[in-house]
Amino acid sequence: MTATTVADRRPVSSPEARVKRWLRRIFIGIPLAALAIWTIYPMLMTLSISFKTKADVSADPGLIPANPTLDGYRSVLERDGFQSAFVNSMLVGLGTALLTVVLAVPAAYAFARFRFRGRHLLLLFTLLPRLIPALGLMVPLYRIAVTLGAIDHLLTLIVAFTGTVLPLAVWLFVGFFQQVPRELEEAANVDGASLYSRIRYIVLPLAFPAIITIGVLAFREAWNEFNLVLGLTSSPGSRTLPYELFLMTQTTGFQDNPGQAAFAIMTIIPFIFVYLRLERYVVSGLTSGALK
Repeated sequence: MTATTVADRRPVSSPEARVKRWLRRIFIGIPLAALAIWTIYPMLMTLSISFKTKADVSADPGLIPANPTLDGYRSVLERDGFQSAFVNSMLVGLGTALLTVVLAVPAAYAFARFRFRGRHLLLLFTLLPRLIPALGLMVPLYRIAVTLGAIDHLLTLIVAFTGTVLPLAVWLFVGFFQQVPRELEEAANVDGASLYSRIRYIVLPLAFPAIITIGVLAFREAWNEFNLVLGLTSSPGSRTLPYELFLMTQTTGFQDNPGQAAFAIMTIIPFIFVYLRLERYVVSGLTSGALK
């Protein structure tokens, strides 16, 4: 009887409410579906081409290859510069992520916690390098690298990539540090904790999601950068994957579309793997930060 009474008390949605609910779902679902198709379809097409033969690329426009083959991936793995370019991209990406976090954390903490004259104007100026295209930085960075004798060094690429992503990293960290309650640091200061201890044991654990996010962002910037690699390297031993893909496109007498598609897929897979491995840590970091 109680169950019947509760059921009777449930509000019955009117036809107008149901129509509005369906219209809302349609208006939200159509843009989301269009965005998903716009994002996923080129990836599916690239994946499909990577399993096709050179003749089937134009003869078979469908997504499912009629005669799937691994020749494209085999040609990439047998390419002389692929393995060294892959290792260089990993080293440069990880080095850029680490250096970006190490430099951005103290700079952003100073902007977020200290009050000094011109702080907001200086924070605005730190974002100005992001407005300059990487192509416009090639000549000055090349001249600096030549003067220092730093051409064809992976460390040069790490420093250059860090300089391009550091302004955005500082801005993101400033916004996150401003959300950390000051009372936590003030309580630690009363207990005698130094500035270094407060940053290490209070701020950084709470900032773990931001650290992972900015690290992944810096890794992606270094992984995909081409213009600066073109200007700061000249020997095969210092090239990264985008440069090697560029050479593959230019040196073939005819378009090796399956090989180029396979190369692109193999450059995307490591980044997807890194993101999937770190995504759960981002979620756990957000949860633990909310509970502290």
